[in-house]
This record gives sequence, structure tokens and C-alpha cells, in this order.
Amino acid sequence: MAEVAATDIDAVEAFCGRWEKAWNERDADAVAALCAEDLVYDEPALGATVYGRDSLRDFVAQMARTFPDYSFTRVGFYAEVSRRALVVAWHFTGTSAGTDRRVEFHGDDRLELGEDGLVHAYRCLYDNKFVERQVRGQAVRR
Repeated sequence: MAEVAATDIDAVEAFCGRWEKAWNERDADAVAALCAEDLVYDEPALGATVYGRDSLRDFVAQMARTFPDYSFTRVGFYAEVSRRALVVAWHFTGTSAGTDRRVEFHGDDRLELGEDGLVHAYRCLYDNKFVERQVRGQAVRR
């Protein structure tokens, strides 16, 4: 995706496939390798914006500890036609470590890629309070 905006659907699909595979293999290094060193990362579970590949690498490792059987299923992707930007829609399932509590929710990754084809800005969007209630075993309504 380095040479073009997000209009090359084959390039977008290939990138989304690498992104999904790296997360589902719980490969923190592979996820981080898809991102620039100067990554700006917004993650609801962290409650703050963090910076750099290492922050994301640490989060992937934390996710693997918190939900050892987690998986993301891509339900769609949406490409910006005028710049290198994507939204990857997904469904998460996992079991909270040390419990039998299944957690399920939908989210979106908003990714802005640089000319180098790496993610420079990553905003993850989902309802973290909904996730926290599931982890605590509270009844949830949608």
C-alpha cells in the first residue's frame, strides 16, 4: 500500500489479511512490524493515547495473557479513496484468563498509513465498559 491511496483493493485486502493474522497468532512482533516507530495509538482499554511500536507490542502481549484463546474475525474493511486510510471492522471472542467468562464484542480499527505502507495512527474503537461488564460476569444488555 506504499505507492497508492487505499484504492488498490488487492493491496488493502493483503494488508488487512496480514493485520488479522498477526493479531490472531498473538504475534506482538508481527503486529508491531506493521506499524511505524512513531505510531500514535488510541486504545479504550488503556484509557489514554500511547506512542510507539513498543506500546502496541506490549498491548498485544497483555491481550494474550488476559484472553489466552482470543480471536478476531474480520467482518469488513473500508478504504478511503483519497488517502492511505482504512477501517477494519471485526468481532472479538475470548475467555477471560482464569475464568470461564466468554467475552464478545464488535470494534473497528481505524488505521492511517504512511507512504512507507506502515500504520502511523491507530485508533481502536469499541465499548470498553461493555467489555468490562462481561469480564466481571455482570449481565449485559445491548
